[in-house]
Amino acid sequence: MARKEHDVLGEVSIPDEAFYGVNTVRAIDNFRISGHTSDRDHIYSIVTIKKAAAIANNRLGKLTNEKSEAIVTACDRILGGYHIEDFRVDIFQAGAGTSFNMNANEVIANVALEVMGKKPGSYEFLHPNDHVNMSQSTNDVYPTMMRLTAMKKALRLIDEADLLHASLKRKAEEMKGVVKPGRTHLQDAAPVTLGIELAAYAYAVSRDLREIRSAIEYLRDLNIGGTAVGTGINTATGYQKEVVSILSDLTGISWIPSDNLPGIMQFQSDFSRVMSSVANLALDINKISNDIRLLYSGPGAGIHEIRIPAVQQGSSIMPGKINPSIAEAMNMICHSVLGCQQAVNYSVQAGQLELNVMMPGIDLELSRAIDIFTSGLRMFRTKLIDGLEADEESCRRHLGSSFGSAALLNPYLGYDTVARIVQESLHTGKSIKDLALSTGKITESQYEEAMKAGIPR
Repeated sequence: MARKEHDVLGEVSIPDEAFYGVNTVRAIDNFRISGHTSDRDHIYSIVTIKKAAAIANNRLGKLTNEKSEAIVTACDRILGGYHIEDFRVDIFQAGAGTSFNMNANEVIANVALEVMGKKPGSYEFLHPNDHVNMSQSTNDVYPTMMRLTAMKKALRLIDEADLLHASLKRKAEEMKGVVKPGRTHLQDAAPVTLGIELAAYAYAVSRDLREIRSAIEYLRDLNIGGTAVGTGINTATGYQKEVVSILSDLTGISWIPSDNLPGIMQFQSDFSRVMSSVANLALDINKISNDIRLLYSGPGAGIHEIRIPAVQQGSSIMPGKINPSIAEAMNMICHSVLGCQQAVNYSVQAGQLELNVMMPGIDLELSRAIDIFTSGLRMFRTKLIDGLEADEESCRRHLGSSFGSAALLNPYLGYDTVARIVQESLHTGKSIKDLALSTGKITESQYEEAMKAGIPR
């Protein structure tokens, strides 16, 4: 069985069991693109906004107790995990997110009608636009939803990055005594320790975390209450402050009413700030992944100064081969995050006059980047970093044959003499030590002292 609903374009049939309405049906038909719909973070964010609006409108005398209570109860049901399947709009949709907002209005209205003992579609008792969307426009609801969702996702990313940072610090402490050659330009350089390398990774992640925490502060400013163009038409006096206060109570996060509603509606660069901070973390994690792949290369014909957990067989033809699969997957995740940053930047600059209609694109790419990065960091930590070990024998062997330690002789022999010694050692196979002693400018005890002094502490 099906019910009939109407809009200015005509009539559509809707399955009786569906809680969405005519606008959702049209959006489903129009946007058959990715097959992916909004995730629960997005659904819960927009439903929380609708709940806050119903409470605020009731307190300000615009919405009756009966309608407000029905809407709030409907929102609570959805927040409890019911009717998620009725949010059917593709993540690629009409500009500004109108389709998703209308979908939310319709589902909440029809659930509220059921609460009131009415049939879905009986909008003469409670209307998706007149009541659920009261004092709102897609243009202030959707970006507010984006901010709530991005904050929620970013906080999860921060938690994972914090755990990775702690793991890197632990590994740095474990390996602080493992001396090995440093490498610059992929050539031998002065000695370092594995601990120094890992501590540098932890340092980079800590700075990235600081930037992300700073960037998400911009998300706290909300443009709910601005309605269509930021002027707040059709809202009661005090609505903006009231609804933001209620949202703070409902989410446990301190939100701020924007002091320039037209400005925050037109300019979506707060999201590019967050995206940029996430992308910077991706750049550094990508570098760490590259380093791990290099340090693990081998085992017989590469550097192989570290050992990593074996998580799967590495080849369908070469038995016993173990690849750095987790680091490789992390590389690809980082590359994808950086692609998302490019897409966000294009959409952020595409605003025109009073509105940026590319908000669904901004939201999609930022959300996707944060989600896959959060999962990736968990994988990277638990399946690689936590199980990282030093191959101390390989480190000692490489240190003994490295030309980088020759720089420690500069104070005794001078740069030019040491350079000639390095080249002669490279071409003749004679040891750096023997060639240095043959100059008569340094004693064996001085040589040993110089080498000892170069071991990082």
